[in-house]
Amino acid sequence: MRTVFHFLAVLVVVSLFPLGARAAPGPETPPPTGPERAARFYVELAVSDGAQAAALSKLIPEWAETLEAGATRVILTQAEIDHLRSLGYTLTVIGPAPDLPAVWPACYNRLNDLYAWLQTYAAAHPNFIELIDYGDSWCKQQGGCTTTGGQTVPGFDLWVVRVTNESAAGPKQGRFFVDGGIHAREIPTPELAKSFIEMLVDGYGVDPDTTWLLDQREVYVVLTSNPDGRYLTEMGVTPPFNGNPWYWRKNGNNGVPGSSACSWPPSSSSQYGIDLNRNHIFKWDSEGHSTYVCDEDYRGPAAGSEPEIQAYENFVRSIIPDQRGPNDNDPAPLTTTGFLINLHNYARTILVPWGWTTNPAPNAAQLQAIAAKMGTYNGYPWQNALYSVSGNTRDWAYGELGIPAYVIELDGNAFFTPCSSLPGIINAMLPALKYAARISDLPYQRVFGPDARNVTATPAAVNAGASFNLTAQINDTQNGNQAIAAAEYYLVPRGAPPPGAPGTGAAMAPADGSFNSTIENVQATVSTTGLGRGRYLALVRGKDVGNNWGPFFSQQVQVNCFFADMNCNGQVDVSDISVTVQGVQQFWSNGYFNYIYDVNSNGVGDGTLNIIDVQLVAGYFGPVN
Repeated sequence: MRTVFHFLAVLVVVSLFPLGARAAPGPETPPPTGPERAARFYVELAVSDGAQAAALSKLIPEWAETLEAGATRVILTQAEIDHLRSLGYTLTVIGPAPDLPAVWPACYNRLNDLYAWLQTYAAAHPNFIELIDYGDSWCKQQGGCTTTGGQTVPGFDLWVVRVTNESAAGPKQGRFFVDGGIHAREIPTPELAKSFIEMLVDGYGVDPDTTWLLDQREVYVVLTSNPDGRYLTEMGVTPPFNGNPWYWRKNGNNGVPGSSACSWPPSSSSQYGIDLNRNHIFKWDSEGHSTYVCDEDYRGPAAGSEPEIQAYENFVRSIIPDQRGPNDNDPAPLTTTGFLINLHNYARTILVPWGWTTNPAPNAAQLQAIAAKMGTYNGYPWQNALYSVSGNTRDWAYGELGIPAYVIELDGNAFFTPCSSLPGIINAMLPALKYAARISDLPYQRVFGPDARNVTATPAAVNAGASFNLTAQINDTQNGNQAIAAAEYYLVPRGAPPPGAPGTGAAMAPADGSFNSTIENVQATVSTTGLGRGRYLALVRGKDVGNNWGPFFSQQVQVNCFFADMNCNGQVDVSDISVTVQGVQQFWSNGYFNYIYDVNSNGVGDGTLNIIDVQLVAGYFGPVN
């Protein structure tokens, strides 16, 4: 459970004996709702067990995901507080909560702005970004749809962004898929997904680890997997409503019988549509959903009935193979490849499969270890669901494909997290997402291998043929806490094929003379003899006594020689001219800029590649003086 943070010095405490868990279905279950701008309060709920959390999720359905994740801090109106008290629940009113925003918060992109950014950013970075239209929203399939109040929802394409260095030699090893916005009102999640894309692309050539990741991994990012729902969330601030953003959770499907009986304008407890995070085909008919169309967790008329979920599942299947058996207790093999994260807010928790049952998953040890490791990057605890939820994303991805799959509930104190808090939440999450991509080739193995920390090359730039000192700390304290047994390195150019199998690299020696501790400083003297001009990546990984090899961590090294002598063999020849032509052609075809071919001003460069660079290299044909 989350630590109680006292927003006010004075607490208003009301202690009543709870009447126990209750789960009455149907439209009468939620408490009375007042005006959207009614005064709101931070409330700490006393939740004794999963059954009581499940019962509360029916009474205050907008906080269902929060309660499932084990969090107990919610925001309620006075009417909701009074209703829970009347039912005998114990709660503590902490103090006033911020009003819902009366306009769209300035730090959050509107849906149309997000989609416009995707197109512009992809066009500006063709070597790193591929936009894939993986399906249509429900309203798009209908040719547009009309709300109960007569407003039009045009419908939208479903976009996934493939982020990788298209110029790398490949084959790529490891695919990581992350999506935001499946619950439309959880508006921080698309902003995090956008920032993750920017971090990866902007980091190439600047951050060694990001450079290596884009050379060796494919990362797939969905800003919002529920664009119709996001459009409806934003509708609350538009004419004729001109109010606050709506707490819209579900998709835009109003074609299910009974949808017209749902509230319009919508309330947090009554809205049409299908909860996409209850519509996946895996365990769709298990416990943990509603069959009433206006409820927030309405599962839909059939398993996988919604086009957004059909497209989601089909696309993920196209990039990650099925690696688990058909039975509930079949574990996925340790050779499983792939990784999936489904972003939500807010509960500051990593939710681990299973969700459809409170029983542990067959790969519980690996799944929990990965969640705990991600928590070392973002500070989040991990949690199994307190009560059953059916048809959810993480269960589908793990249950069908066998891959590690998680819900990460972002930190925060509201669905519309205040703008002052958003940058910190995003910055805390980016390292965890980067780690998921790092181990996505063999996640169930990599998580138990040691980290290679503080990888350093001294000096960071050397003349061709010279040597540099490579050091690192091999640390297993967060990955099983076993003694270190070995460390190795590879020195590769950017975009090189994947390194060899574990144990085939050049050995690094323990600085103290022997491997016998969970933390070992290692070193190696690395020669650059035979290397051409350019920036190289020194990739380092370690092994513990359990024979677990960890993932690569990297550092950049610059190798210098005469600027027109690309292969540093002492003369400018046809091969130097040829590789410069290839570099210019690559820049023209996909925008990939390799600085070593930018030789204007005696190798200083002018920031672009063209025929002049080829002519300059050719002009030095012959021995280098």
